[in-house]
Amino acid sequence: MNAHPMNPDLDRLQAGLIAGLAAQITPGRGLHDPHSRQTTPPDHYGQTSAALALAAHDRALWPTARDAFDAWCAIDDASTGHLPFNRLLLRLLGRVAADTAVPTTEAAPIHTAAARCTLQRRYPSNNWTLLAQTCRLIEAPERERAKRARHLNGLLDRWTTTAGAFIDFPERPGKRFSTPIAYHHKALFLAALAAWFHDDPALAHHAKRMLDWLVHCWDPAGYAGGLGRSNHALFGDGCLLGALILLGFDTDEPASPITALARRLEGQRRPDGLLWLTPSGTESGDASWDGYMHLSVYNAWAAAVIAVARHLRRHATHPHQDRALTWIGAAHGCFHDAEAGILYLRTSAGLNAMITTHGQPPQSFSREEADFRYAGGLIAHLSAHGVPLVAPPVRCHRSQLLATPALAGWTPVLQHRGALYALTDFEQVTVDGDDSRVSIALAGQPVALTRNPPRSLLQKIVGALDWRLLRGRIGRRASLDRPRLRSVSATLSIVLSANDATVSVDFRFDPLAAAELRLTNPGGHNLITTQSADGPWQTSPFGSSLPHAIGRCLANETTESDQRPFRLRIRYSPAPDCTLERGPAGT
Repeated sequence: MNAHPMNPDLDRLQAGLIAGLAAQITPGRGLHDPHSRQTTPPDHYGQTSAALALAAHDRALWPTARDAFDAWCAIDDASTGHLPFNRLLLRLLGRVAADTAVPTTEAAPIHTAAARCTLQRRYPSNNWTLLAQTCRLIEAPERERAKRARHLNGLLDRWTTTAGAFIDFPERPGKRFSTPIAYHHKALFLAALAAWFHDDPALAHHAKRMLDWLVHCWDPAGYAGGLGRSNHALFGDGCLLGALILLGFDTDEPASPITALARRLEGQRRPDGLLWLTPSGTESGDASWDGYMHLSVYNAWAAAVIAVARHLRRHATHPHQDRALTWIGAAHGCFHDAEAGILYLRTSAGLNAMITTHGQPPQSFSREEADFRYAGGLIAHLSAHGVPLVAPPVRCHRSQLLATPALAGWTPVLQHRGALYALTDFEQVTVDGDDSRVSIALAGQPVALTRNPPRSLLQKIVGALDWRLLRGRIGRRASLDRPRLRSVSATLSIVLSANDATVSVDFRFDPLAAAELRLTNPGGHNLITTQSADGPWQTSPFGSSLPHAIGRCLANETTESDQRPFRLRIRYSPAPDCTLERGPAGT
C-alpha cells in the first residue's frame, strides 16, 4: 500500500460528490438525475460510474454501489449505449472488488456485465477509440499487455501534435484537426491509467508529453479547457483530476494544480451536493450544455475517476517514471503550438490568455447549428489575477444567430446570398512577441458556417444513409472541406499587452462582391461583466460556460460602412471594459 500526502481540498470535493451521489441512489432504480427529474439516462454511463465511485471510495458503501450496478444490469441490451465507457468502468469496478475483498458471489456478476459491452476498432471520435484500447490493455492477460500497450502507444503517436496536444478528430490527421482540451485531459488520464496496469516507459513518456503541453495552457486560478466541445465542463475537469492523482500531484500544497481545480469546482456546488457541470451553472443552469451532457452522468463520472485514481494510489504498485514529474503551471512566458493553432500567454502582471490562431474544423458541420468553439482568431480564455474576463465561444441555432448576431462573439459572420459564412479559418499566421506582449497577424477567407440543405433526391438518400449506417461519417468529413467565400479576403490582428493592461483586436476585409455581402455582427465580441451595457452596443446574454457572460455587437449597418476597419480594445484593469474605434486599423 502506497502512503502519500492527502490533499484536503480534494478530500472535501470527493466527499461532497460521494454524498451527493449516494443520496440519489435507491434500490430498484439506481441513480436518479435531480436536474431532469428522471432516472439517469440508460444509454449513458451514470449507473456504472456511480457504482465505481462509491465502491472505490469506501468498502462500506458497496451495498449502495450494488444498487446502481444492478440498475444498469437491468437495462436491456437494445437500450444500453456508450459501451466502451461502461466496459472500462466495469473492469475497474472488478479490480476494486478484488482489492477490497468483496465476496466472489458479489464480484462475479461484474465480469458478466462487462462482457455485454462489445468494443469496436474505430469510433467517430479518437478519444473513444483510445478508451476502448485502454480497456483492452487493462483486461488483457499479463502475457498480452505489452502488445496492447504498443497499439495504444501507436494511437498516441498518431493523435498528438509534435508539442503534445491530443487530436480528437479526424482519425487520420492532416494539417487540419480538432484538439478540444477536455479530450486532451481524457487522453492524459487514459495514458496515466494504462501505465498503472502495464508499466511501460513509452506510456509514461506520452503521459509526460501531454502533461507538459497542458501546463502551458493552464490558468493557476484552476481554469483549463476553454477550447472546443465541453468548455470548462466537469467531464474534462474530472479526467484532469484523475490524471493528476495518478501522476502524483495530489499533495497538500497551495500551489498544487489539484488544489486550484478543487477549489474552483467547489464554487459549482449545488444545494443537493452535486456540482453544476460548468462554472456558469449557478447562474444559468444548463444554458451552455451540449445535448449529451447530463448532471448525474458527469457527476458520477468525475467521482468515479477521482475515486479509482485514489484507490490505485492506495492499492497498486506505482509505475516507473524515467524522471520525476514537475508542475510549472505558474511560469511566465508565451507558448504556441502552431500545429494545433493554440497560443497561451502567462505574464508576471497576472494575465492569462489563450488565443486561437489558424482555427480548427468543428467536429460537426450541421445545417441548423453554428459552432464557433473551434474558430481561429479569437480569445478563447482571458483572465487577470484569477478573474475571467472573456467567455469561451458558443454553439447556437442558426435562427438564434440571425435574430441575435451578438452570439457570434469575436467571430465576424457574413451573409452572402442567403448563406452564412464566418471568418474562422486562416491560411496565413504570423506570431511575434515576448513574455509581456504578443502580436498575432492572420489572413484568410470566410468559410461556410452551416451546411446547405440537400437539393436533390440523391443528396437526401446519401444523408439518410450517412445518419443510419455510417454514423455521420460523411457529415463529419464535410467539416474538413467547408465551402469558402472566395470573393472576400480578410485580415485580423490581435495584440495582447501586459504593460498597458489592454487587448486590441483590429479587423478589416476587402470584399470584391460588396453589393451581395453584409457583416451581421460589426464590432462583435463577448465579455464577462456585471456592468450595464452603455454605448452603441446591442447586447445579448451569452450562454457560455463561464458566468456573467454577454455578447455584444453594433446595430446592423450597410455594407459600405461595414468595410471600414475597426479596432476593439479591452482594458482589463481595474475592471473589464470595451471600446470600439472606426478608421485605419493597426494605428
